[in-house]
Amino acid sequence: MTSPTYATYLRLDELLALQVPLTPREQRDLSDSERLFIVVHQASETLLSQVLVDLRHLDAGPCGPACRAHRTDRAVRLIGALEGQLTLLRRTLRREDFLAFRDRFGTASGLQSEQFRELFALTARLTGNPDGDRSGALDAAVRRWRATHLDLVAHMLGDEPGTGATSGRRFLASRLENPPDAAPATT
Repeated sequence: MTSPTYATYLRLDELLALQVPLTPREQRDLSDSERLFIVVHQASETLLSQVLVDLRHLDAGPCGPACRAHRTDRAVRLIGALEGQLTLLRRTLRREDFLAFRDRFGTASGLQSEQFRELFALTARLTGNPDGDRSGALDAAVRRWRATHLDLVAHMLGDEPGTGATSGRRFLASRLENPPDAAPATT
């Protein structure tokens, strides 16, 4: 058996082939901006998958205090990285570019992310039974992410409707202040 290389271990050929903008290549600036949008969202879903690994472990209950502290801290830091990605997108994706390619992805919406729904459900479940200040840190991290997401949407859409048949910014603001009851997590 041969030892994997960096590229084969991370399956980079497959991973880097997944960014396929719908904007024609002839519109290079716009296509590159759409690619950035895709990269950030794919990276977010990948990081979120690790957050869920840790939160599912906590939810299953086999975790002692040191494990709980470690897994919670890691989840909080990963959510911070997700927040940083939204800030990056806010600062590097021009609003006019986003509005120009937005119609290409039709009704695709972050509302359709099973992973984010599970994050919100697990966070509600885990912080509903506080374990010191660490579970409060988890809830605070998710709230900061949601607030940063709202800021991004407000910047990109203004008062335009959202892609998921919502009112966009107003819809997200109402969910930030009054989160819906958490649905059961899917595993």
